[in-house]
Amino acid sequence: MSSKRNDKIVNIDGSRRGSGGRVHQPKKHLMNRMRPEYIGVFIAFIILVYMIINVIFFSNKGLVSIYEVQAEEITSSSTYKGIALRNEEIITSANSGYINYYVQNGKRAAKNCEIYSIDEGSRNFNGITNGRGVDKLADNDIKAVKNVVYGYLDAYSDFKINSVHEFKQEFSDTIYSLVNDNSIENMKDIASEEYASAFHVKKADRAGVISYKTDSFCGYSFDNITAEMFTDNYKLDVQNLKSTGLISAGNPICRIVTDDSWQIAVKIPEELYIRLLEMNTVSIYINDYYLPVSGDLKTVQQGSDFYALISLDKYMSTYIDERYLRVEFDVDDELGLKIPVSSKIDKEFYTIPLSMFVKNENYKGEVLLREAFDAEGNTVYEAIYPTKYFTDGAFAYIDIDSLNEGDILENNKTGERLRVSSKAIIEGVFNVNKGYHQFVRIEKIKASGEYIIIKKNTPNGIRLYDHIALNANEASDQTIIY
Repeated sequence: MSSKRNDKIVNIDGSRRGSGGRVHQPKKHLMNRMRPEYIGVFIAFIILVYMIINVIFFSNKGLVSIYEVQAEEITSSSTYKGIALRNEEIITSANSGYINYYVQNGKRAAKNCEIYSIDEGSRNFNGITNGRGVDKLADNDIKAVKNVVYGYLDAYSDFKINSVHEFKQEFSDTIYSLVNDNSIENMKDIASEEYASAFHVKKADRAGVISYKTDSFCGYSFDNITAEMFTDNYKLDVQNLKSTGLISAGNPICRIVTDDSWQIAVKIPEELYIRLLEMNTVSIYINDYYLPVSGDLKTVQQGSDFYALISLDKYMSTYIDERYLRVEFDVDDELGLKIPVSSKIDKEFYTIPLSMFVKNENYKGEVLLREAFDAEGNTVYEAIYPTKYFTDGAFAYIDIDSLNEGDILENNKTGERLRVSSKAIIEGVFNVNKGYHQFVRIEKIKASGEYIIIKKNTPNGIRLYDHIALNANEASDQTIIY
């Protein structure tokens, strides 16, 4: 009995021949069936579709312009006009007559020291000015002169040219003092002989430095200072008080400064005022002298005018005859950061007292406890985990979206309660280093045209070469840009 064979014969090319002699071809995939020249067209089509989708996405999203933060050097080498303010007063004559002075200009007079004398006639005056007895110096007087000379010789150096001038000044002061001492003794002898009632001696009521020069600012304090006084066309009335002969009663004799502490008021630009705001002391150069002087600093704003008030306790007598001084501030050059004006934005925050924050065991940090109610109407407190954008030592600045105005906060340890309402504005920019807009606080130093100079190295602030949004008004906090 024969059986029908249904086996298929496999050809060399992989096709199968059935019992009827039909050839069966194997199934081919799409890529196998495509002609080679169409494969490249298909890949290009896929890429084109991808690009169109991305163009549509980014065109609807809007372009983000980015600015790279640059450095800017701030200098303060300018010299400003200052006004010297002292505890000073004018001494006037109670009598008319011929005057003789006994204290050198710029020198200190002790209390009860003879400052000057007035002779209503000319006999006593002529006796004193003729130097009666002045040429007779006591041994102690000669010794004082020798000490000055020997002191100069011992310290002499070819490299200290200024010491010659200092020696000349010290020698002159010593001789002047000795001559005055002898003149005073002559004054007493002459006045006691005759016409004593016509001879008047003025003694210092208090110790102070004597000056024979005054001006219209004498006795002024900072409250008397105006911006006009710093202008170049302001005319200061200066008067030389020293007379060589006859004076009238009521005439000013000299100016006495009774305190070594003095002040210099300086009108400064706003950018320097901002830099000095956080400083309590400052070093300055006076009249281009090569050594700086340190003093206490107070900054004052009066309308649109800005002032620095520097209090000193040295060198008052050095500048006693000068009212206007040239002042240069010894403030180190500061490297700030330059950003466009368009990148700055003001953002509103809630201000929450730091005392309202409590520690949470389940959270590494501090939380706020907000009053709420459960389903049964019982009071409960939910923890809020806010980000402190900035703290000023008393308040924390919290994102406006973290709380609602009118929320009740409570510190469960102190019992302190607070209704959320207080707000404040912080200046900042949007940092885009991480691919999204992140608000960062800035501290402005000054504005200059289209740019703002801000402080560098502020806590959690902008750094050199950071990328920020060029147009802050077109950005939104925490939005993705890539």
